[in-house]
Amino acid sequence: MANLDFIKQIAPDAQRVYKKHDILASLMIAQACLESGWGTSELATQGKNLFGMKGTYKGKYVLMWTTEYDKNGKPTPVQARFRKYPSWSESIQDLAKLYVNGTSWDPHHYQAVIGEKDYKKATAALVEAGYATDPNYAIKLNSLIFTYKLTQYDTVEGVPDGPDVPDTPTPDPEFPSKEYDGKDITLNQNLPSDVTFPQLHVSTKDGKSVVEITGVSVDLTDDKTGKKSFTFTITKTQENAIEFDLLVNDNILYLDEKKFNHQKYYITDVDIHQEKNVLRKTVSASHIFTVLLINNRIHETVSKKLKLREALDIALKDTNFKYIFKTPEREFDAAEQENFGDKNSTELMDEIIQDYKLEIDIDNYKIYVYQKMGKRIHFTLDSRYNMPGISIKINSQNSTTRAWGYGALKKGSSADSKKPKYEFEPILYIHPDEKKFLLEGKPRWAEPIRDERYKKASIMVSALKKHVNPYPEMTIEADFQYIYEPKLLEIEQDFWKGDTIHVLADTADGITFEDDVRLISIQYNPLDPYSSPKLIFANFRKDIQDIAVSQAKQLRDQKRYINQLFQTLR
Repeated sequence: MANLDFIKQIAPDAQRVYKKHDILASLMIAQACLESGWGTSELATQGKNLFGMKGTYKGKYVLMWTTEYDKNGKPTPVQARFRKYPSWSESIQDLAKLYVNGTSWDPHHYQAVIGEKDYKKATAALVEAGYATDPNYAIKLNSLIFTYKLTQYDTVEGVPDGPDVPDTPTPDPEFPSKEYDGKDITLNQNLPSDVTFPQLHVSTKDGKSVVEITGVSVDLTDDKTGKKSFTFTITKTQENAIEFDLLVNDNILYLDEKKFNHQKYYITDVDIHQEKNVLRKTVSASHIFTVLLINNRIHETVSKKLKLREALDIALKDTNFKYIFKTPEREFDAAEQENFGDKNSTELMDEIIQDYKLEIDIDNYKIYVYQKMGKRIHFTLDSRYNMPGISIKINSQNSTTRAWGYGALKKGSSADSKKPKYEFEPILYIHPDEKKFLLEGKPRWAEPIRDERYKKASIMVSALKKHVNPYPEMTIEADFQYIYEPKLLEIEQDFWKGDTIHVLADTADGITFEDDVRLISIQYNPLDPYSSPKLIFANFRKDIQDIAVSQAKQLRDQKRYINQLFQTLR
């Protein structure tokens, strides 16, 4: 936002404060510009807090890192609560209340600011009252007021007493903030905390019995949607009879994963198999993120443009889950939503992941929100030493180039009638690259979208753009063989979900595949750090022309290899 645009946006509220409380509008505008970075600071965008006011506002707040000093004067970074306002208007009004009401120890602390008509004297009074620790605070405010001619707003002519309010305001449903507040949900206190190697424990639902499970191989699948699950098979012996009997549906498993310890899972499936006197169980478990959210129903619906924070608050209502933005919220675009809700929380989270293009990682009840997790890692999967197998699949069967979209029916109309009437005319969406993907000159049709939630054509168009995709899907799966080599450890980095690494598949006939790819799913045994995981790399769509170029490159590599071979034989 340009500086002048920010000033024009907050000036009316500052003028209302001037009219009501006799506090210079120019002063408050300059303070807002200086303290919020012209409305661009993280606190101003996330909490609509322009002046760094700590505490809560009507019970709402945002957590921000700040620096506190201990008794020895040592600076320490800590998370503190800052007031979260519905808009910048409430932030300006709250600062005015501070000046009018003073502090808890001195109600007249800022009295010199009220009624002062000379902005230089008003800024000096603020500094004298100890409002800011910056000795140049008044000079900076004076410079802003002079440079941007802010005294032009020190007038009450034509200024209404309060903000414009519609005659029949539409109340929005209240959804409490689900942003992480620094308080963790207490897990089972009987779990060990001093073990340095990964473990698996089973617990009763009441948490009174906790027993370690040993001698099993866990097969855990983890991806960037947060849905984690694992299976293992256990044979009953005299030594493991207690834990074996505890492995029943709805009991709890605590697993130390590679990244997060003591992750809470619910047992969802138990397959019992007996052969002669040997009794085995195959146990499947899903993370609490999946189990608990699928049983939480959101009955309310919202139809408006929602910020990511608002959508998460709705989806996670009445749960213990809290989100943490690892990517600043301002980097996620708001999305137009219609009848968002009336589903279980798992379905709503799936919609959020798609609509806001985000990725999530789960640490029990904490949801880490990323635009794109991971980073580029210095590591190579090479078929010649650490990649026993690779599978590359290119599929164009699901490619589509056009589709119809049907929204909500008009009141009194029926979908069974010969000519049903809709809130907007059915929309035919044709992908702009359709001509490249025609089969014998004919388009590839996707199933139509029929959704009663959609009452605006623009929202249907957005849904159709996500629904229609003509590009072939390429899926790459690779096996990774861990090789302990001290020299490699010095030059190669460890990789994890979301990271981008280099993959090289080579054969006697040349290079099969070589590219930088992104790991989106991993299947591994967290109890064995030296196990060989199965890796699935980004399901991405490539243009047919790109694939043709890639295939041509492979042919050239093969010819080059054959020529080199012949030269060697000579």
